[in-house]
Amino acid sequence: IVKHKWITGVIFGNLQKDRKDPSFVQDEILTAGVGNFSGKPTFRRSNELIKLAYSEYGKKLIIIGCGGVFTAEDAYRKIRLGATLIQMITGMIFEGPQRITQINRGLVDLLQADGYSHISEAVGVDA
Repeated sequence: IVKHKWITGVIFGNLQKDRKDPSFVQDEILTAGVGNFSGKPTFRRSNELIKLAYSEYGKKLIIIGCGGVFTAEDAYRKIRLGATLIQMITGMIFEGPQRITQINRGLVDLLQADGYSHISEAVGVDA
């Protein structure tokens, strides 16, 4: 679809309905009943999709990483896999709006530790 429909960006990948994911706690699945999962349980699969899309399209596609972002390390992982932007929902709900500032400050530290002077240098380095 991306190649033929002039799509310039995608979001991966909050709201996962596959309940067979090994990262899900089976007791929580039974308690939750019906519906999709968001937040931390979606982190692994979201990262896989980000990496796959970046490997296929590189910087031709804007990739928004979403799903399980609670820390600077979580955001940085998605960036290194190919996300050019990060969307955060569940982490902010549970941690509050100050979490965004904490993540931004943490990203600066992580970038400096890896020798990058701009966040764009880290996009896709692990894809």
